[in-house]
Amino acid sequence: MGKKLLSSAVVIASLASSSAGAWTKEWHRPYLGADLQVRRMDFRGGFGDNLLQHHSPQGNVYAGFKFNRFAGLEAGFEATTTRTRTATLTTGDVAAGAPIVAAVSPIVFKSKAKIKGPHINLMGYYSFYEGSPVELIGSIGIARYKTAFERKTLQFGMDPMIPSSMTRTFSKHKNILRLMGGLQAMFTDHLGMRLIVGWANTSKMVVTSNDGRMPSPEVKPKNSVIYGLGALWVF
Repeated sequence: MGKKLLSSAVVIASLASSSAGAWTKEWHRPYLGADLQVRRMDFRGGFGDNLLQHHSPQGNVYAGFKFNRFAGLEAGFEATTTRTRTATLTTGDVAAGAPIVAAVSPIVFKSKAKIKGPHINLMGYYSFYEGSPVELIGSIGIARYKTAFERKTLQFGMDPMIPSSMTRTFSKHKNILRLMGGLQAMFTDHLGMRLIVGWANTSKMVVTSNDGRMPSPEVKPKNSVIYGLGALWVF
């Protein structure tokens, strides 16, 4: 009986050691990457849709650990370029929640927008077969975005004597849900590329002018969709 127990213990210890070695090997898979992306973010009617650009090129840099074949952890930082749009609004239009009245029509605004912030994500991987260089990837995470908008009045009605240099600013920090899915392909043991589609819950980022003046206009984004292509280096 004692010999059987001893033999069983040796077998179990041997299997555990083998599994631990495989796990340790998979754990040490840190990587770095960078994506070129385009963000599509619309706005609610009258709350930015007629003032701000709806597409923004952006960049995303990230680093992570692939724990094993199926899971990992990733953190990064993304930022859009500053996008500018000039818009002429007339009587009946709504600008950031405020209706345009005849006394100030037409009114011309020059608006700017930028989004940036860090993110952290749980990663999932699915290989079509063991050793496949191509795999499906997905993630769920949290982003800490800062949205910054600016609206400058260039023309205020038909009377040239009315000052038209007012600038309103909007900014806000917000934690939001971030999802991503796509394909990852490895060309060598170290060099690979990603093709991704992401989604961010930016509809939670309602931003009110923070310059202290009244009335206080609002910008109300809708949720974002993000398309990206990039490269990564696995150590």
